[in-house]
Order: sequence, then C-alpha cells, then structure tokens
Amino acid sequence: MVYTVIIIIAAAGIAALIFWRLKSRGRRAGSSRTEQALLKVCFGDSERAERLIRYEISRAPGISRKEAADRAVWRYQRDNA
Repeated sequence: MVYTVIIIIAAAGIAALIFWRLKSRGRRAGSSRTEQALLKVCFGDSERAERLIRYEISRAPGISRKEAADRAVWRYQRDNA
C-alpha cells in the first residue's frame, strides 16, 4: 500500500516535470514579453522575428536578445506608423 502511494506520487512528479519542459520548450521564439510583442508585430512569423532580432544585434553586438527585440518593435512601429 505504501509503495503504491510512493509510485503514484513519483509518477505525478514525472508527469509534471515533462509537462513543464514541453511548455517551456515552446517559448523559444518568445521567451520574454518583448519577444512576444515582436512576434505579434510579425503576425506570428517567428522566422521574421528572429531575423529582426539578429539584425538589431548586428547593429549593436553588446545588447541582449530582450533589448534587440525591444529595438525591433520600436523600429517596426516607427517605420510603419
């Protein structure tokens, strides 16, 4: 009886870990709110969003991905206003 409870708890823990890993894996293109905003601006085109981030990083190599995404959103809004 005790072993059954331990097995059930272990199985629930493993299932929760797998679910968490799968959920976090899907956030690669939009790991921050800024990247999510950029993805929205790009109408869900993750390749385009990634290109814009790489472009901003090439213009200022020391910036973070978050800063690059923020600049890309700003540039997009400025150019398409």
